This record gives sequence, structure tokens and C-alpha cells, in this order.
Amino acid sequence: MISFGALKSPVAAGAAVAAFATICLASATSAATEVPGRVVLARAEGDALLIWDSTAEVAAIVSGKLSDADANARLERDALHVLAAEQPKVTSAKSITVRVVFSKTGDVSPVYGSPTFAGVERYATLKIDGSDASSDRDKWKELADTATPPAWVKFDVIGELPPR
Repeated sequence: MISFGALKSPVAAGAAVAAFATICLASATSAATEVPGRVVLARAEGDALLIWDSTAEVAAIVSGKLSDADANARLERDALHVLAAEQPKVTSAKSITVRVVFSKTGDVSPVYGSPTFAGVERYATLKIDGSDASSDRDKWKELADTATPPAWVKFDVIGELPPR
């Protein structure tokens, strides 16, 4: 139980409640998201474009020492999960592309003792027809984590993953 008794004014208590509500909302939102990382809707009409920052997933792939084939399969399924979550925002799109990107790190900075930023890697693109997305063809939105994505989903690797 949370006690606001130590807060002397109603304004301070209200601010504390608002902060607590914000934290709860953020926790609920992140719990509903199955795939880590941020998604940016770059274009909603025509050929829709979603950009997914998969840095957390790529870090898990590297630490898990997954093979290239397993890493590609995982990122393809995760990109489909991202698309399923964001699809209601692009219902009128002719096609939908998810661009899979991640942040690269460089050498450890001697001043700060942490890895430096070395740029953004465009790793892959996942493309699906808008009508297939809207109709949930082959139940692609409910794809299990171990299932193979449908053959009509186009996943093209255009970059490289970090060494494992």
C-alpha cells in the first residue's frame, strides 16, 4: 500500500498520485508490448513504413550467441509482431514495410568508461501487402514464436549483425 501521509499539501499529494499513475501506465504499456524496442510510424499512407529499433533484441541475440539463421528467424518473427501491433495505424496502406535497425557500439571511451555510439545499422526489411495485413491472411498475427512465417512475407537482410 502506498501512503501519501508524509506529503503536506494537496498539491504535492496530487503530483505524487499523477506520477504514480504515469509509472503504472508506462508499465502496463510496456507489458502489453511483446517485442522490446521503439517503433516509429514514418509513413502511414500508400507504402507505409514502420521503423523498429531492435537494439535490445540484437543485444539478446549476441549474448545468446545465436546462429545467423536463428537470429534471422527471431528478428523476422519479432518484426511480424511489431507489424501486428502497429497495423491498426496503417489500415489503408497499399503495403507495409518494417525497417529493422539497431544501434552499433564502438570502443569503450576512456573518459566515460562506456561503449561509444558507432551509428545505426539498417539490418533488414520486412514487407507485407496491405490487404494481407488487414485480412489477417493465414492468421499471421497469431504466429507462434517457433512457427515459420508465411512464404508471402518478404524478409530481406540488408545488413550485418554484430559478431557473436
